[in-house]
Formats: sequence, structure tokens, C-alpha cells
Amino acid sequence: MTEPLDGLILQLCPNDHPPFLDICRVYQAAGESLGYRVLTIFLSNPTSTPSVDGHYLNAANLKRTRALSETLENAVRGCVGEEIPLLTLCHRYRAFRTFCVSGLKSERIVAVAHEFGFFERLQRRLALKLLSREVIFAGVSEPVREELARVVEETVVFPNGFDWARVANSRVSRVDALAVLGVPGEGFTFGVVGRLHPKKQPGLAVAGFREALADMPGARLVFIGDGELHEVLESESRGLPIHFAGFVADAPRYYAALDALLIPSSDKEAFAMVALEAMAAGVPVVAGPAPGPRSVLGEIGNYFEEATETSVAVALREVFASERSGLLESCKQKGIELVKRDYSVAAIARRLDALIQPLIDGVR
Repeated sequence: MTEPLDGLILQLCPNDHPPFLDICRVYQAAGESLGYRVLTIFLSNPTSTPSVDGHYLNAANLKRTRALSETLENAVRGCVGEEIPLLTLCHRYRAFRTFCVSGLKSERIVAVAHEFGFFERLQRRLALKLLSREVIFAGVSEPVREELARVVEETVVFPNGFDWARVANSRVSRVDALAVLGVPGEGFTFGVVGRLHPKKQPGLAVAGFREALADMPGARLVFIGDGELHEVLESESRGLPIHFAGFVADAPRYYAALDALLIPSSDKEAFAMVALEAMAAGVPVVAGPAPGPRSVLGEIGNYFEEATETSVAVALREVFASERSGLLESCKQKGIELVKRDYSVAAIARRLDALIQPLIDGVR
């Protein structure tokens, strides 16, 4: 790797809601590992404890683009003066649009699409035609990149990263993790991590688990997360060994409680941070036809082919039996190796370096 020149990376994100605070921290660590200064700015208020590495614009309305862009411009100039960043990372469309409307400049701009539908709205496609800046559009997974490529020419894959060292050093024991999650005793524990939202299809997890339970003695299911479907799911789970831990801050610390992770998400799931978290902890993952999780897991995943309770039940039974027989041990190690190779801070740093070094080489 060529020795980098001193320079600045600007990172913009609409908010620090999970998982975006952790995502931005990984990018910041990756940039700093290359020798660059990284300025991370969140457009809205902090959700709880503000990031010590980030700046907040505390904007109440992110749709007031013109006013927000002026606030952003003043904040950036207040931090770095007239210095032009080598690279500006814009997470999600709102951050990208705000930067483009501002008077700020950058040697290179990367707009990162974290969901499908980045250019679904006609207004966004029309605005793109008026854009005078050269931009690289990145999808967090190959399916998202393919969707972007139908609208724009220059696209890359920029997957979310995972800070292996930070999380590994903070994990707690299985006994302590089960206690924090409120799951009593011992037994094979399936986990569903994330918002209890229709997009995540948590009801499918309940239905599949109910159908498979008779063939999985001692199994239980725990939901880590909260949301609008909580009461409905509790009602559907009555009489079953299903537990609701609610929202748990820094949930990856407690993955030792899980014997397998279930991702029942719909086909709108563009990535799967929870899949990275589980693989890093050596927890096998069961996922469905959603393209995002499949792009992350590859051949290491355990899949159900249809979003039906019967299909989910079959996959749960298979993982339960495989875990009991020790057949998943090699997959667990492969998952750990995959996270280190493709999703670590070092892996994100390599992707950043590939974008920045041509700029540096051009001024030498």
C-alpha cells in the first residue's frame, strides 16, 4: 500500500440510529488507520449518548434541504476551514442531497445506498440529471448495486463493516447474556434481532418456530428488539417458550446466549448487519430468500426457500439437528474468517484506499 498523504475524509449520515452509529464508527476507524483525519457529521439529534467522534447538526427537519445544507456548510468550515476533503461519504440519500446542495467541495463523492429504492422516486432521478458533480454510487450489497446500475453508470459495492476487536473485547459469557436477555435456564436458543416491524416479518419466526417446536426438545426463541408488532407477537406467542428481551443496547455483546440466529426479513432487506454480528460470534444463521442476507452469508448460510411457516420450520429443524451433531462447527469458523476478511475495519480501509490512492497519485 502506498504511504498516504495527509488528508481529510468527510462522512455524513442523517442520524445515529442503530446500526448507523456503529457503521460510521467503522468507517472512521478505517480512514484513521490509513492515516487520514475523518470528520463525521450526523444531520439530526443524537438518539441517546452522543458519539464522542461525531458532530451533530441537531436538525429538527431533514426535508428543509436548503437550510440544512447551509448549516452543514458552516459546520464543516468551522471544523476544517477551507480544506477540501479527499473523499466525502454520504450515507443514504438525504445526506447525499444535502451535501450536493451545499457549497462544499470534495475531490471524490461516494453516495452509499443502504436500502433498495435509492432512485425509486422520479424527483430523485430528475435531480440526478441536474447534478454537475461526479459521484460514485455504492450499494451495501451486490443486489443494491445492481439496482443502482440501472440508473447510473459508476457503481461499486461498499458493504457495511464490523469492528471485530471492539465487539470481541466486550462480549459477555453465555450465563450473563441469558440473564440480561431474561431467558431462564438452559436450552437451544434461537434469536431474532431487530425491530419488530412488518418489513422484518417477525410473525413468520413465531409461526415457523411453533410448527418446528415438537421436533426440537428444549428449544426456545428470544426476540431482541422492540417495535410496533410487540403486542401482537406476544399474543401469538402465548403458551410457547418465546421470550421478548426488548431493545438491548449493543446487542452483539450478548450473542453468546444464542445457538442460532433467525433472519425472517422480507425481500426488502438490503443487507443484514445482524448476520455479520452473528457470524463474528460463531453463531450459525438461518435466513430466507431476502437478497441482502444471502449476499452477506453466501454458502455459509442456512436457508429457507419460501417465506412460509413450513419452510422456516424445516430450516430450524435442520439447524437444531446439525448443531446437536456438531456438523456446524466448520461453518462457524468459516463465518468468523469471512467477517475478518471482507467486513472488518481493515477490509473497509482497503476499499477506501482504492478510491483515494488514485487521487493522491494524480497530484504527485
